[in-house]
Amino acid sequence: MNNDKKLRHIPEMNEAEKARHLMRWASKAYLATELQPGLKAADSPGGRVERVAGNFPYASLSLVALDHDATPYMLLSDLADHSQNLIANPRAGMLFDGTAGYRDPLAGGRVTLVGTLRKVNDPRMLQRFLSRHPGSALYAGFNDFSLYHYEIEAAHLIGGFAKAVWVTPDILKLDCGEAGELSKAETSIVEHMNTDHTDALLAIATQTLGLHTAKWKMTGIDPEGWDLHDGRSHARCQFPAPVRNANEARQALVIQAKAARS
Repeated sequence: MNNDKKLRHIPEMNEAEKARHLMRWASKAYLATELQPGLKAADSPGGRVERVAGNFPYASLSLVALDHDATPYMLLSDLADHSQNLIANPRAGMLFDGTAGYRDPLAGGRVTLVGTLRKVNDPRMLQRFLSRHPGSALYAGFNDFSLYHYEIEAAHLIGGFAKAVWVTPDILKLDCGEAGELSKAETSIVEHMNTDHTDALLAIATQTLGLHTAKWKMTGIDPEGWDLHDGRSHARCQFPAPVRNANEARQALVIQAKAARS
C-alpha cells in the first residue's frame, strides 16, 4: 500500500466491498502456516527449527496479487519454511493490513482470511502477479519457485474499533461471470495505457488520488478498478461502477481522466 496515504472506502460500499477494496490495495500479506520442524534437512538453506514439539503457528510475509474475483495468489520458494509447512498442511491464515497512515494502527482496517494455499499452474495469473511485482521476474523462472492459489473459506473484516464482521466467500468474492472479456483484454489495456496515455495516468494519480508526481504505470485492471505503481509505491483507483469489457473500461478511464484534468 502507498505509505503516505490512508486507505479510504467509498461511503456506499457494503462490508464485502470494503474487504475486497482493502485486499486489492495490498501488495503484501502475512501468512500463518502450521510449523513443521521435521520436514527440512539439517543442512537446508536457512537451516531448520529444532526442539519444537506440538502444533505451532508460523507467521511470515509474502507478496500477493489478486485475481479479478479477489482470489489471492502468491509466488513462493519451495525452500521457504512456509512452503515446507504447506506440504504437510495446506491450511493457512492470511492477513491483509490496511492500517498504514493511521496514528493508531488499530483504528485502521484489516482482513483476515481462513483457507488453503496450494500450488497451481496458471500463466495468466503469473503474468498478472509479475505485472504487479516486476521485481519478482528475477526469480519467477527458477525451478524452486511456484505460484500458489488461495482458496478462501471465510473472511474476517475489522474496520476499526468495534467494527468487525465475518464474510462468507460467496459474498466476498466478486462474481465475474459477465466480465470474461475484460480478463482476456487486460494485457492489451495495460500496455495501451502505459504506451499512449501516460499523461492521463499521471493526472488521475496526482489530481484524483492525491499521489506524488512520478512515472505512474498501470499494472492491472479488474471490474472494480485498476492498479498503478511508480517503481516503489502501489496505489489503486476504484471505478464508480463495475466494468465488464474493454469498451466499458475505456469509457470509465476516459471519464476519470477528464475529471482529473478539470
